[in-house]
Amino acid sequence: MTSIKSSNKTYLFLLFIIGVILCYYNYEQREYGWDMLGYLGSYYRVEIPEDNRVILNEVVSVIKQEAPKDQFEELVGFQDKQSWRHYIANHADAFQLQIPYYSVKVFYVLLIFCFLKLGFSVSLAVFLPNIISFFILGFLLYSIFKKVFTRNYLIPFLLTLFLLFIPSLRYLATISSPDMLVLLLMTWFFYSIVDHQKLAVQFMILLLVVFTRPDFIIFGLSYLGIYFLYDFIKNKKVNILPIILIAIMIFVCFSILKINGYPGWKEVFYDKFIQRRNWMTGNAEVTFGTYIDVILRNIIHFKKITVVSILCLGTVFYFSKEHWIRIFASLLFINIYLKFLLFLAPGEYRFYLPLLLLLFITAIYAASNKIRNLPF
Repeated sequence: MTSIKSSNKTYLFLLFIIGVILCYYNYEQREYGWDMLGYLGSYYRVEIPEDNRVILNEVVSVIKQEAPKDQFEELVGFQDKQSWRHYIANHADAFQLQIPYYSVKVFYVLLIFCFLKLGFSVSLAVFLPNIISFFILGFLLYSIFKKVFTRNYLIPFLLTLFLLFIPSLRYLATISSPDMLVLLLMTWFFYSIVDHQKLAVQFMILLLVVFTRPDFIIFGLSYLGIYFLYDFIKNKKVNILPIILIAIMIFVCFSILKINGYPGWKEVFYDKFIQRRNWMTGNAEVTFGTYIDVILRNIIHFKKITVVSILCLGTVFYFSKEHWIRIFASLLFINIYLKFLLFLAPGEYRFYLPLLLLLFITAIYAASNKIRNLPF
């Protein structure tokens, strides 16, 4: 028993050291992308609500002070004065109409707000939520794998390192985006399932995910719906709690969108996949034919995610006969494609990584008995 505890402490210490090194490296590799303007704009809209021009000037000014020259010039479209980046970065009213796309990520913006109020620089305030999330993620993954592989700490340690060194996962900690935070929260949600925690606890985690990225309401509602149906079939009686939680989640999500003046799906789709409207005004008319055309043009870039998803789902169905495990894996698989159909960003792996990671861990869980028998 003493040897087991000692081994666990050793791996935790190694994980701590590796986590610190990776976090430092991630921060040194940070990118000052377009989204940074939107999240800082969300902060300054609270601080200086009266003047759109002052907000834009303040955002551009603080980023210019910290960002490398080449990244800043690309961010504001300095080299291409005909681009939408240049236009929005120089027109306060157009920039103001971009802010709701970012302010709806309430939890992430709140963390930035807190770090700025604590006196951190803009660079630290924007990137710290992701760097801290990445660091915690390592220990959370290790805890999950320890529950799967009881009394074996080498396999959890190796699996955790494998995931932490995946370039696309580490990339999330280098950009101004809430996706690393979502990844951490979704992993925490998976831990609550493995740890057999109550539905109310799982719901609170899912609600935090929705506060961080409202589009994850699709997964939250589908999980609660499947939970309700599975519980009804298994116990032959109606459990009203999931229905109440579904209603609360819908109310919270629509409240976030309404309060922040979110423009709507058509506008976001139109701006991202067709063109950025120079004046960011007017209605975005998206026809069904246009939507199908964008799907066909983008689906070819979805092949890597498709291959990984199918392999993970196939692993679950091959190694596990448990109905709930198969249902949960199928739920994750379906949500990956629902997200693609609604947001059509196949090259943006960051949108799908939380779901892919959970599907991968589910596959490891399903194949855990076979993995235990490996010769190490």
